[in-house]
Amino acid sequence: MKKLAVIFAAALLAVIVCDLAAAKTSGTAEGTETGQESQEEHVFEEVDRLIRAGQTDEALRLLDEEEDHTSAEYYYLKEMAYLEDGSEEADEALQKLYPEAADQWPQWQHMQKMAGAAAVYAGNYESAEYRLFQALRLDMEDAETWYYLGALSYHQGNYEDMRTYFERALELGLGETKQQQILWYAEQAGDRE
Repeated sequence: MKKLAVIFAAALLAVIVCDLAAAKTSGTAEGTETGQESQEEHVFEEVDRLIRAGQTDEALRLLDEEEDHTSAEYYYLKEMAYLEDGSEEADEALQKLYPEAADQWPQWQHMQKMAGAAAVYAGNYESAEYRLFQALRLDMEDAETWYYLGALSYHQGNYEDMRTYFERALELGLGETKQQQILWYAEQAGDRE
């Protein structure tokens, strides 16, 4: 099931990455060497293959050897490798990757959202609020962004906003796990009021 989710996420993010790459390069200097692009594409394809094969250490090693650590493809593949790895170290690395990617690619809604989520769980509520509202500005219909705003409001003790955000998240459709987490937050908030 985890691999299916990764594959689905990969397909969805590939479309986003292509759009972001086109937007990012439209304002940069022209004349990039075709051979360099081809070599980079080959490395990214190899990294993708390694991730799908569960060889995340090797995939991460190849990514770290790349010269350009700012491309959307780099961040996308790094995220996929860490998610596939699933270790505590990988989770910690994701907490650092998300804000870096969100700073590099401010129009990438997913990275803004995930940087906000990471900040919520790190207790950095000011940063979380900024990132999550950036993500919301980019996509008002993303249920997970509303969910993370609800979680942030819970941690800030603002239970009225928490309920509003969670209601919107549920209206837009959340997975069962996050629905269960909303119930937990609601119970905890009820005990505190």
